[in-house]
Amino acid sequence: MNKIITTLLGAGLLAAGLAPDATATGPVEPARDAHVQLTVARLQGETEVIGFAWLDCPGAEGHNHPLAREACRDLHTAGGDFDRLPGQSTALCSNDSATVTVTARGTYGGREVHWERTYANDCELALATGPVFDF
Repeated sequence: MNKIITTLLGAGLLAAGLAPDATATGPVEPARDAHVQLTVARLQGETEVIGFAWLDCPGAEGHNHPLAREACRDLHTAGGDFDRLPGQSTALCSNDSATVTVTARGTYGGREVHWERTYANDCELALATGPVFDF
């Protein structure tokens, strides 16, 4: 009975011209999973240097984040949880011991993102976060 009512209602809307016209719609935009501002702050001598980039997923290199595709892939793998980023298994490291603090603020999958971590150096950052903070 419900199926018949639904079918009749749909047919009535089409006949009345109230249903959306499927041919009038333009190209479908890809859903934005993430819109996150990333920051990297490190001390160089007595000066704090801060860099930032926007990560929009799906993303493409050159929009703002230089490794957007890879960063979006890793963020998607982690389900938007920056603590679960796959990182990378190897990194070129120096003996630099300057701490680096990174933040992520924005949205992922409709959820608010407020995340911050401090790493002992750039090597630890790269191993933990992979391309996400590589800008």
